[in-house]
Amino acid sequence: MSAATGPVEPVLRAAEQAVLIEAVKVHVENIRPIDMTDAGQLVGHLMAAEVLLIKISEAFAPDQT
Repeated sequence: MSAATGPVEPVLRAAEQAVLIEAVKVHVENIRPIDMTDAGQLVGHLMAAEVLLIKISEAFAPDQT
């Protein structure tokens, strides 16, 4: 989420994490029934979930200072 090159301040880090959690909640709330026979729709949902998981992993990774 952040492209900072140095240590991230705790307040900024917490704010980025909160924004990301809200984005995930909105994404999940907007998921509609999935047509399991539509490969394109399935791939789209999987890709969106993967991107969110990567962002979560980055946002909650230990600070590398």
